[in-house]
Amino acid sequence: MGRWPEKLIDKPTKFEIIYKDDDGVESTWKYDLKKFLNGPIEVSNKFPAGYDKMMKKKMKEAKLEKKKSTIELAMEGKLNKSKNKFF
Repeated sequence: MGRWPEKLIDKPTKFEIIYKDDDGVESTWKYDLKKFLNGPIEVSNKFPAGYDKMMKKKMKEAKLEKKKSTIELAMEGKLNKSKNKFF
């Protein structure tokens, strides 16, 4: 038969995990296993300076790209044309 280890290994009940994204966003996830076993009890995000302007610029460029591609398709005649014309 095996023996119990002399010293039991204590797992931490409170800990933090920090995630860093490519955009520069830093997310801190705080866990407390005595309060809630299934996930974090608090999540906080830190955004770099100028992040809002950068995101608005990316959204605007994506919107223009989407419009541009539709216009280009229309000029090439590749858009779906309905077979039933009433006019």
